[in-house]
Amino acid sequence: MYSVASLTISDFLVERGESDLLNGLSFSARSGEIVHISGANGAGKSTFFKALLGLLPLLNGTISLNGEVLVRPAQSLLSKSLYIGHGVGLNAALTVMENLSWYFPECHISRFQLVLKELSMSAFAEAQLQQLSAGQLRRVALARLWLSDKPIWLLDEPFTALDQTLISQLEAKMADHISAGGIIILASHLPLKSLPFQRVEL
Repeated sequence: MYSVASLTISDFLVERGESDLLNGLSFSARSGEIVHISGANGAGKSTFFKALLGLLPLLNGTISLNGEVLVRPAQSLLSKSLYIGHGVGLNAALTVMENLSWYFPECHISRFQLVLKELSMSAFAEAQLQQLSAGQLRRVALARLWLSDKPIWLLDEPFTALDQTLISQLEAKMADHISAGGIIILASHLPLKSLPFQRVEL
């Protein structure tokens, strides 16, 4: 089981141009829960993740872990979370295996091989990322979920460029994560068909 019992967002306010986004956004996610951030394009879903990770300044708001307000929220949250956004976050000049080794230097190669087999990517382990399709790149990016021990997953449109088989695999992996006491916050245009979640509308 994971040690993070709750993540609480209180009164978020972010300014983009002359507009205020996420004005007063507040919610709490507890161990074993999924929070589904929903809203129209431009409502601020990706902005929320950037603010949460310290990539955009908060005009107002706090982040709390286990009931304690974080003094340096981005630093504290990054140590306990795995973020996967619209971009794959990988180095196109490196091979699949080199990218995974960079993210998880402590992992043995056999662990990478097992995950790549599960994601039908074994044949591309030594391929440079610039040789892969969009769907294959997404599989490599999502391999980090299979390898990570972080209790909090922050997922911005994680189902992009996935076929139905991999969508089902990802939902099963998410179910495993919350069953182990993890927390998932995701933004997605696709509904979660088989998982319970708390909806937060922007």
